[in-house]
Amino acid sequence: MTHSWIFLHGINNTPAVWQPVIQRTAPPERAVSPTLPALDNIDAIATQLWPTLSASNLLVGHSFGGYLSLALLAQRPECIRGIVLVNSHTRTDSSQAQLIREQTAQQAETGQYASLVEAVTQRVYHPGNLSNIELMKGRLQQAAQYGADRFAAHQRACAARSSHEETLRNFKGPKLVVAGDADQVITAQDQRAMAEAVQAEFVCIEGAGHMLPAEQPAKLAACIRRWAESFADNSLN
Repeated sequence: MTHSWIFLHGINNTPAVWQPVIQRTAPPERAVSPTLPALDNIDAIATQLWPTLSASNLLVGHSFGGYLSLALLAQRPECIRGIVLVNSHTRTDSSQAQLIREQTAQQAETGQYASLVEAVTQRVYHPGNLSNIELMKGRLQQAAQYGADRFAAHQRACAARSSHEETLRNFKGPKLVVAGDADQVITAQDQRAMAEAVQAEFVCIEGAGHMLPAEQPAKLAACIRRWAESFADNSLN
């Protein structure tokens, strides 16, 4: 069966973040990277995406896109051939994290979105990548396109999301967890432990923080290709 590749972006990103990865990974005619709607419920976003997906999908989700990938898997596991979580996790937010998300959502809605993006930049990138002018330019461009309304909605969607550890553990298809070695948002150790809990393959890529798809697209693409090529039915064809 022919599979579609679905690349789902994270917060403050647009589908553009995936283009360097897609170019090295998937046939363009079978790669979908949608703009995620500004809804404050992950299950509702997943439901809205299904008409654009196929009967068999390879999901690749970064951070928030990983949470959405898990929601899609929970809704229609029979339509998922494999899943890749990049800088993501199966758990819910703590009560403190939920409070912080609501605070930042309100700040974005009152004109502080640009300052929020600037404030978190050093935390989400590998220190060695902060001086990359083109990388930082791309971040600002994508954040501007993503916008305050989408940011606020997705923060609230994250805060209300369900746990999907059991969903991923019960999934019998190929599953891969990819972390950046300098991720301060969800540490590589945390992602490794999660991968072990759900019996997923785990890879840690050097030279990246939480923004792995933007920071190391070639390394990430090579990792995903190797994973896909290991399938018995050769899902790249």
